Amino acid sequence: MKKTDYKEAGEKLIDHVSEVSTLFVNIEELHGRVLGEDIIATEDVPAYARSPYDGYAFRAVDTKGASKDSPAVLDIIEDIRVNQIPFNIISPGTAIRLVTGSPIPGGADAVCKYEDTEFTDKTVKIFRAFGEGENIISAGEDIERGRILAKKGTVIDTGLIGTMASLGIDQAEVYRRVIAGIISTGDEVTDLNEPLKPGMIRNSNRYTIAAALESIGIDTVYLGHAGDDRDEIKKLILLGEAGCDVVVSTGGVSAGEYDLVPDAMEDAGYELLVRGVDIKPGMACAYGVKEGMLMLALSGNPASSLTNLQCVCYPALRKLMGIGEFGHELIKMKLKNDCFKKSSGVRFLRGTVKIEKGQAVFNAPGEQGNVVISSSIGCNAYGIISVKEGRIDAGSMIDGFLVNTLV
Repeated sequence: MKKTDYKEAGEKLIDHVSEVSTLFVNIEELHGRVLGEDIIATEDVPAYARSPYDGYAFRAVDTKGASKDSPAVLDIIEDIRVNQIPFNIISPGTAIRLVTGSPIPGGADAVCKYEDTEFTDKTVKIFRAFGEGENIISAGEDIERGRILAKKGTVIDTGLIGTMASLGIDQAEVYRRVIAGIISTGDEVTDLNEPLKPGMIRNSNRYTIAAALESIGIDTVYLGHAGDDRDEIKKLILLGEAGCDVVVSTGGVSAGEYDLVPDAMEDAGYELLVRGVDIKPGMACAYGVKEGMLMLALSGNPASSLTNLQCVCYPALRKLMGIGEFGHELIKMKLKNDCFKKSSGVRFLRGTVKIEKGQAVFNAPGEQGNVVISSSIGCNAYGIISVKEGRIDAGSMIDGFLVNTLV
């Protein structure tokens, strides 16, 4: 069977998925959620012109020509403390003493720091000329009323939480968390707490796939383990439809006698969109849809299933979550080491990206096989090697993208 180009496969998934529903959540629980509405500033921040320093407010024109030898001498008409509002208005030749954050008095258009003045209880000396607006934080300088602070589909971060709090916004509409149901298949698969008998393998995929999904903000539930039995697999698929938004299975998608998952998907009413993707590792897979619900059937090989999920399926899952910019953001990376392996399809290299001297440098472990899950330890990126490439020398530039992040 001809394998599908991975970009085409990803687009098919994207085309068949829609965002989950929304709900309102209090600010204490918003971090990391996806906005289901635009956040718009309801007021100016700051709400009034204020002083950035402890110092004196005055008219800039009254300091014209001032110097160290010939300072401007102004009469102090008021001394403002914390949380006080100026009572007086600045008139020619006068100044008001302020603290940091104090409102700027009427008539004033400049502020000088305490340490740059000489003062008594009655007068203050200013030793240079000031311009209008100097050392004044104007109303709305941080945020103007009506400004869009974050658009629908944005992942809420620390800065947005703080900005919302400064505006008194205590809740927001967000997309509810996506729930993924995970299915394990294969007679050879055994639980972690059972003795490992000859011919058996531990069910590492259950935990690897769950961790990969949870790392991008998707909740997971384990639906169970089905042996190489078409009806058992179908039952677990149908079970997942009850409370999940997407079903992800591992194993049973190659071309062997016991690779029964695609048949079970069709038995459960799923239309098969893709049967195999032209990538290494992760070629064996089956993607299906049923009434808008996706099922992602991945390889039983640990590294293959993880690579397929992260490289091909992540964008569609991000769209399901409501994230606006859901595609992989490609970056240019410099290879840390040589790459020798040629492939009949696009090859995804697992590795780590670090910034060295302002350049993204990609270091790929030597072991990249279908079953080598240990090379994923610390992995934060994939490098993309095209079909035409053979040997690629260290120092060459390749495309890649970051993984296990919400954005």
